[in-house]
Amino acid sequence: MINPQHQTLAEFAARFWERVKFAHQNDKAEFARLITWIWQRVQDGSFTNDQVRQSFNASFGRALTLAQWNSFVTSRLVPIKDRYLAMQAEAEL
Repeated sequence: MINPQHQTLAEFAARFWERVKFAHQNDKAEFARLITWIWQRVQDGSFTNDQVRQSFNASFGRALTLAQWNSFVTSRLVPIKDRYLAMQAEAEL
């Protein structure tokens, strides 16, 4: 579980999504790394899928329902993560 020492989880989420927005515009590799990182935190139980959805909604001014979020994750975020992990694996060859 991630337990930030100098910020609340809400502050962390706001900073994280601002970094994602910046990376999306300026550094696609960093963008993919951040998407992979957040998804790995869901997988390891540090955050719940719903916490990530709610923080995403708050940061992007969205109101994605759980069904919409799951569709977004499946169609957009998982492919980004998969491409990033594939690039990492190729670099290790």
